[in-house]
Amino acid sequence: MVVADARSFRGVAPEPQHGTDVRKSGVADVKIAHGASQAECPPVWRTDAVPGAVGSGAGGVPGFRRRDAHTVTEWLAEQPWSTGRVGMFGMSYSGIGQLLAAGTAPPHLAAIVPQMAMFDLYAFLRPGGVFRDDFARNWGETVRRLDTEAGVAAAGDPDIDGLVAEHRLNARVFEQAAALEFRDSTDRASGLALYEHINPAAALADISASGVPVCHLTGWYDVWVRDTTLWYRNLTNPQRLVIGPWSHNKWSDEDIAREHLRWYDHWLKGIDNGVTDERPVRYFTMSAPPGTEWRTASRWPPPHVRPRAYHFHEGPAGTVSSANDGLLLPEDETGAAPADGADAYEVDYSATTGRTSRWSDGYGGGFRYDLTANDRKALTYTSPVLTEDLEVTGHPLVHLWVTSTHPDGEFFVYLEEVDEKGDSHYVSEAVIRASHRGLGTPPYDGMGLPYHPGTAESVAPLPAEPVELVADMHPTSNVFVAGRRLRISVTCCDRDNAQVPRRDPVPVVRVHRGPGHPSRVVLPVAPRL
Repeated sequence: MVVADARSFRGVAPEPQHGTDVRKSGVADVKIAHGASQAECPPVWRTDAVPGAVGSGAGGVPGFRRRDAHTVTEWLAEQPWSTGRVGMFGMSYSGIGQLLAAGTAPPHLAAIVPQMAMFDLYAFLRPGGVFRDDFARNWGETVRRLDTEAGVAAAGDPDIDGLVAEHRLNARVFEQAAALEFRDSTDRASGLALYEHINPAAALADISASGVPVCHLTGWYDVWVRDTTLWYRNLTNPQRLVIGPWSHNKWSDEDIAREHLRWYDHWLKGIDNGVTDERPVRYFTMSAPPGTEWRTASRWPPPHVRPRAYHFHEGPAGTVSSANDGLLLPEDETGAAPADGADAYEVDYSATTGRTSRWSDGYGGGFRYDLTANDRKALTYTSPVLTEDLEVTGHPLVHLWVTSTHPDGEFFVYLEEVDEKGDSHYVSEAVIRASHRGLGTPPYDGMGLPYHPGTAESVAPLPAEPVELVADMHPTSNVFVAGRRLRISVTCCDRDNAQVPRRDPVPVVRVHRGPGHPSRVVLPVAPRL
């Protein structure tokens, strides 16, 4: 039996029966196409179609509360038509719900497949101390409407109407998040440090203790691809990690369904299909030769990749009319050492990656990038034309040495591929607020990536002398094809996707380079086969 974990009060047909069967959609459809008869299909259930599973209490993350998950799972397992083995699926909010449900250790929960699930609430909403206000505003409004306006089960029922009325009193996500600047900020209404109190990662120990098998699914352009790798690294359950060339709302039904079915066949039906004998990490390398895109690894990050530094140099590279048109050159025996210097940049508050970024895609706003115009508003560092393919797989790191005429500033850094026409294509990004540059030790396995505590005590203004900002980019696996170029672009604003205060006078920042202040990007490079 497979249960779809869904948000409370998402539209449900009026007066559903206990355990409304929706086997006409989703995984069940693929199972039928796979050769099984309708009778052989595992029933697919939506928890919001089961009376009592609309999320007791209100406004949490996720609304489908852990105690409800435990109750519904065990109720389903006890039914005469049940095999006693219950699985769950769902993406985003519902992916988080599955993990938290596993943390309650329902005895009959046999497997889960969380797709694109958040790990660290603060690091998502305020990465590097920068508020993702556009996501919070739009997603928060969607949740508010689902909570209070969408069609609900048994509409007109006094009990349901009473619950809806209660939900209208919930705190609004955007206003609440906007008021909580630091990881340890306290919500005035509840008195709680919400980033910790409702942080999914806080349930790590409980989820691991449950032993529930977990198949993680995500994509290179998902808002939570980094989070998914952290789930994988920190849980001790039987696990599988699959990363495709997908964004949060744009993914392959066929690939996703195949992973669900193999996981369920093994853990729910006891079929020895070899899924647990394979290397547990499966990932798609973008722009790899046809037929070789899907790769496997024994762990994440893959053990065969090696760090390679590319330093910022004075230009011109002759590739773009940016603020500086600098060069990006590898650190090796043949390359010239970068000369000491700095590139000045007056902050351009019109800089943006657009309204169809990975962040807007996270709330259904679409996904498409064209960074060519934005590069003209940025500092850029571009490599010579690549003479051979370069595979980057893992978590790129960026090191910026900066000064500014203002004591704070936001730095957005993009990893791009420049094609033969000079058009620039998005690969990954990092962001860091200068005052939040302090580093600390995470309360979990952070894979050696920089961890910014984000507490009120950890922030500090920029001094007069250059300081280093270190941040990790979202993981990727991409072949930079021979004949193209690498590019790093740096802006101090992403107008449509993040909150950046307008400062007056407009700050002038300097990105320093050279032996004393080695601004660079460190790429996880896979050796050529």
